[in-house]
Amino acid sequence: MIGASVYIDEAAMAFETLTETIVEAAEIETTMKRLLDEIEKTKRRVNALEYKVIPELQEAEAFIRLRLEEMERENIFRLKRIKQKTAATGA
Repeated sequence: MIGASVYIDEAAMAFETLTETIVEAAEIETTMKRLLDEIEKTKRRVNALEYKVIPELQEAEAFIRLRLEEMERENIFRLKRIKQKTAATGA
């Protein structure tokens, strides 16, 4: 009986250590799952930016540039026309 209690004490301590290790592992696993979820969310956001938002903004930029260039050409043409009219009436 005396020898048996030492084994029981050792088994109890080993069980306690194992339980603490399992709890720590569960905490680490939970943290890792949260990190993986956040990484996946971030990947989806990056993909949305890369493949949808940025190309749409680039298209809008190109359209605005073309429209501004067109308006500038129209304005130059209008100014030339006004200059021609004033030169014709002033001469």
